[in-house]
Amino acid sequence: MVEYRDWYRTQYWSEREGQQIRYIVIHDTEGPRDAALNWWTSPNNPYKSSAHDLIDSSGVVWHCVPYDKAAHHVGGSYIPGYNQLDPKTGRYEPNANLVTIGIELEYPAAPASPPWPQAQIDAAVEHVRELVRTYNIPKANVLRHMDVDPKNRSDPRNLDWEAFLNRVFPVVEQDLERALRHSAWNAGGVPYNPESAFASYAREHGLGNPETPEFDFTFDGQAYRGQGFSKAIIYVRAGQWDQIKEVPW
Repeated sequence: MVEYRDWYRTQYWSEREGQQIRYIVIHDTEGPRDAALNWWTSPNNPYKSSAHDLIDSSGVVWHCVPYDKAAHHVGGSYIPGYNQLDPKTGRYEPNANLVTIGIELEYPAAPASPPWPQAQIDAAVEHVRELVRTYNIPKANVLRHMDVDPKNRSDPRNLDWEAFLNRVFPVVEQDLERALRHSAWNAGGVPYNPESAFASYAREHGLGNPETPEFDFTFDGQAYRGQGFSKAIIYVRAGQWDQIKEVPW
């Protein structure tokens, strides 16, 4: 379970100006946790930079800016499909901070490049997974700092990005499949039970869509349960759920 701590001390944030959260951008701190937190409150911070969250090397998630506010972490960055370079100002508009959540991962400054602590990566995966569920953010919209500012940034360094994303999204995709299956079955008037032995058997054996609800019947004094699917009717004797059988229509 991830440990969370509120640390709402920075004043470096802006309103989202009515924009919705659409992206997550992952950074690394290039230095210790406390140096980053202190920088986000320092009057000597010329960029007034900040992030919504900082995940330290032990896996603690520090909340620094509320999600309904725009942290200052990618203001001058380009996000394809969202903003464009304004020739008058030389900046990408609209400001990328308005639609992003910024997450900093504690990591030492270059040239140090140690392995990432497992506790930290585990916490980051769980935290980002919760955010993409909450804000309905697709995999393509979880980005690295280097993705939105490739000329100036290379963080998060030494992180196996594909492995990280694959840990975040399989559960989300399974949840989507479950929700879709639930809706489709209900649209057909068939009650949906994701734990149903019949539903699992039908998927494993490619029997297609459910055509009937589950039903009970008796034959030769024995109680049975069955259900019709597109390609077969499956059935089992009561109490023998490991012995499901099928017959054609």
